[in-house]
Amino acid sequence: MMKRTLCLLLSAVLLSSMCHAQAYRTVRTFPCGNTATQGIAVDDNYFYGISNAQITKYTKTGDSLATWREKDPQLIRHFDGGIIVDGLLYCSHSNFPEVPMASSIEVFDPVRMEHVKTVSLGIEYGSCTWVVPGDGCWYVCFAHYDRNGEKAAGEVIRDASWTQIVQYDENWHRLQGWILPKELIEEIRPMSLSGGLFIDGKFYCTGHDAQKLYILEFPPYGMRLRWTGTIDIPVKGQGIALDSEGYLWGIDRKNKLIIKAEITK
Repeated sequence: MMKRTLCLLLSAVLLSSMCHAQAYRTVRTFPCGNTATQGIAVDDNYFYGISNAQITKYTKTGDSLATWREKDPQLIRHFDGGIIVDGLLYCSHSNFPEVPMASSIEVFDPVRMEHVKTVSLGIEYGSCTWVVPGDGCWYVCFAHYDRNGEKAAGEVIRDASWTQIVQYDENWHRLQGWILPKELIEEIRPMSLSGGLFIDGKFYCTGHDAQKLYILEFPPYGMRLRWTGTIDIPVKGQGIALDSEGYLWGIDRKNKLIIKAEITK
């Protein structure tokens, strides 16, 4: 049975603090260059910067130790969020509207920095932006983008027409799904949710360049999640991670930094 690793790492005090936090503040920054532009994962001794088709392992003092890179030019690798569960690194594999294909979770051994396996999630037309363990299950976030993007400063910006959080069982069989409330879709446009945590039955999610955590709860009925609160963070979107001491980790893509932050009240 899949261990609820994230929940076991967090004490009741941490859960209470997370639920009542007003904001997070920066306690340390680490330069990361282009090695952490999409996601971040953290365990007791290391953090892992995720950037497109590569993963870089760092010590908690910011020293780069090793990098895994995709060497097969035939594979389309674009990783987003990542999380350490039971000693393995699970990375969401983002797909784009131009390349509809079977979405997947790519699993790595973070000790040896080796690819272990691919978990197929079925066909999804959009971006698989993050994965988190739940109560004996998995939750995966998919964002659907319009095909008609506009260019800004040379970058294609796609409008997120909807975002779905899908529940899978321990064997990666799809169970059910929920979509975001309309007001949150409007809040995070043109992009989507880009990182998430599942704690005590709630989702704590961020969006591209949002500098916020959005608190989402399951609805009493229907298929739309409920947006019930917001927490300020000193991180402009992309991946987030929570370590066993309660520190929030995230990426400042503009300044090419990893941010370590703590709760303020």
